[in-house]
Amino acid sequence: MKAVELLGQAQQILATRATSGLSSRMAAFLARRALEEIIEQRCDDLAASAPRASTRSKLLILRSLDEPGVADRASIAWNRLSNACHLHAYEMQPSVAEVEQLCGLVAGLVPSTSGPR
Repeated sequence: MKAVELLGQAQQILATRATSGLSSRMAAFLARRALEEIIEQRCDDLAASAPRASTRSKLLILRSLDEPGVADRASIAWNRLSNACHLHAYEMQPSVAEVEQLCGLVAGLVPSTSGPR
């Protein structure tokens, strides 16, 4: 599934809140997956494809080869979305507003010309 489609689904879940209180967490999972697709595509575009590497490793590739602002935004979004996805019993679920902001951050990283992904 393309990153844009995943982000669209995340935003739809946030808008409807039809998942009995879990909408923000479900949307965070979709947004993080969309971001991982974007990161993978950027690595491919930089001729630094690493299909078996972890997302943390791919973020390091972006930090080395891509524009610093892009790498910083991708890293911040991925870390915050990962925290939203992995909650502990003593933590509160991420707010809808927080996940909406993160979806906006991810949407800003979507390449303007979508490839065959």
